[in-house]
Amino acid sequence: MDSLTQLVLGASVGEAVLGRKVGNRAVVWGAIGGTIPDLDVLLNPFLSDVQGVLIHRTFSHSLLVLTLLAPIIGYGVWRLHRSKTVASWKDWSWLFFFALVTHTLLDSFTNYGTMLFFPFSDVRVAWRTIFIIDPLYTLPMLIGTLAILFLSRNSPRRKQINRWALLLSSSYLVLTVIVKLHVQQVVRENLTEQSTYGKFLTSPTFFNSVLWSVIVKEKDQYQVGYYSLLDDDRTIQFKSIPRQAELLQPYLQSSEAKKELDGLINFTEGFYAVQPLNEGVQFSDLRFGITTGWFDLTKDYIFSYRVYKENDTVLIQQQDRAVQPTTSDLQRFFQRTLGTTP
Repeated sequence: MDSLTQLVLGASVGEAVLGRKVGNRAVVWGAIGGTIPDLDVLLNPFLSDVQGVLIHRTFSHSLLVLTLLAPIIGYGVWRLHRSKTVASWKDWSWLFFFALVTHTLLDSFTNYGTMLFFPFSDVRVAWRTIFIIDPLYTLPMLIGTLAILFLSRNSPRRKQINRWALLLSSSYLVLTVIVKLHVQQVVRENLTEQSTYGKFLTSPTFFNSVLWSVIVKEKDQYQVGYYSLLDDDRTIQFKSIPRQAELLQPYLQSSEAKKELDGLINFTEGFYAVQPLNEGVQFSDLRFGITTGWFDLTKDYIFSYRVYKENDTVLIQQQDRAVQPTTSDLQRFFQRTLGTTP
């Protein structure tokens, strides 16, 4: 999830665990704890574009690593505050344990994939029920956190507000799971008469859980479409995208490039497409949506890489991920979310 969401989740968890004993210190340290797993991005300046993507949400999001880290951070904070609060080393360790672990568990509900069981498994857990930024999930905790900062740690209202904020956000997260199960059933109904399809993915689109993207994997291509909970019927209009994996062959002769491309293919779970460019090719991860022409599925994707040769050296360069929709894009997006095909 985005940094703000993880910050307010950590703050709410910190208040729930230790707010009665240490007041706003629990909120502040919970917020800090909730952002610690994402500090792996500090390694990016020392890594290639591909390595930075592949290492994110690995060791820093491991349940084992975070469980071991919690008492270490807890000890440091206990030493810092031991003369000012009655909280013990154990109390602070529990605060950081829950702040860290809820971060990585929440990330597992998104599309990116999180190595919960590193180093025992390199499987990325991705339940894909919520977009990385979803205001309906974040706002209750954000409002609750801001409200409790102005209340005494002994105020019963403080505990109630925080409890309701966590309950509302968590209930919404559960709702996204139920919605996903419904969407998957709709997709299966649309694919009943097809015998050639393989795995399919369903993911919520930008900032909501009403409009979902659907990607169906076939032998040499994908079928991509959208389904809204507000659609008049359950028919999904699919559009074909060729994989064109053969376009990567000229760049696989380099062992280093092959290693990075194999890593990217594994990261995409096999949901990628290759398009020719004037110089080189574009490797696109289909799971994360598109940056331009939001309903023209042949356009640029958020996670895409230019693969090309320069002086016989294969280079892999990540493309700009900035999403800059036009007014027309936004209008079409809202129309499609409301069940109208733009």
